[in-house]
Amino acid sequence: MDDLKLLSELRADAPEPDADRLRALRARSLRRRRRLRPVLSLPLAMTAAVAVIAAVTVVYGDDRPVTRPPVTIEATPVNAEVMLRQAALMAEKRLPDGISPRPDQWLYRKSVVRQPADGSVEVQEYWTRYDGTRQATRLGRRPMETRTIEPDPGDDDLSPRQYAARLAKLPTDPDRLLAHVRGDRHWQDKPDEERGLDEPADARAFRVLSVYLGQGVHLPPKLEAAIFRALARIPGVRVDLGIRDAAGRPGMGIAYEVGAPGFGTQRDENGQVTERSYVILDSTTYRYLGSRTDFLRDRLISGEVVFTQGSVFATAEVAAGVVDEPGQIP
Repeated sequence: MDDLKLLSELRADAPEPDADRLRALRARSLRRRRRLRPVLSLPLAMTAAVAVIAAVTVVYGDDRPVTRPPVTIEATPVNAEVMLRQAALMAEKRLPDGISPRPDQWLYRKSVVRQPADGSVEVQEYWTRYDGTRQATRLGRRPMETRTIEPDPGDDDLSPRQYAARLAKLPTDPDRLLAHVRGDRHWQDKPDEERGLDEPADARAFRVLSVYLGQGVHLPPKLEAAIFRALARIPGVRVDLGIRDAAGRPGMGIAYEVGAPGFGTQRDENGQVTERSYVILDSTTYRYLGSRTDFLRDRLISGEVVFTQGSVFATAEVAAGVVDEPGQIP
């Protein structure tokens, strides 16, 4: 299909925002950053429209309202179902990589991380043994550190080898896959006892499928296609073009507009968006690029501003591969 014709169709059918939530994904992605897939980066071939978020009012301790200027986000809302269907068709054409690391080999990953507090950007390198028993890290200019990973039966953070085994057993029919991740108790968040909250099945499905996309182990082509088709079946999934990762690369951002409190696009009591988080894919190859959260209002904890309006948390996966020992570069 011609790119301009497709873009016209997508803009005409672009969905309107529904509701909110998506913070748990960021917490899990931070824990799992050591196992992310190789990245192929190609420039976005379409010009992004500019979406403007309305001005917001922030109340400080002296109760004087302060009106902030609008936050401008460069993005093109598009039809999520059409784009995810395109991603599935592309994924089906991939060839299996045929790589099966030995248990004593290491998965290497290099990423860029942008912090929301001060806007600082840091290059981070991780080496994780395929059997999950050890990990080495090099953060910025600091020396490389190695640690032993103790097994934790209650943790859902699997080793690379365990992820590969789990992915190999998943159904490749999108409806069966969606039913599986909606009901898989291994991934079910514990309810918040104080607030009486639990994670809805659709929120869990989006979170788990996003985690699968971000792993460093190989995704079988049919499974990757099924993941995209399953995401398209979840009500409230949003897709925007022109979302930039921590390395500044524009891509296709997938967000979840409705879900459990604390997970998904966040809104205030008036329905105004306060923050939105994305899983970012390359707009041409549909490979995983990274993640991004835009804080469209001040984030308050215990009445104190921890992230100011306009802050961004973002990651970018820039290199990956298999090596024989930590410190080696593929």
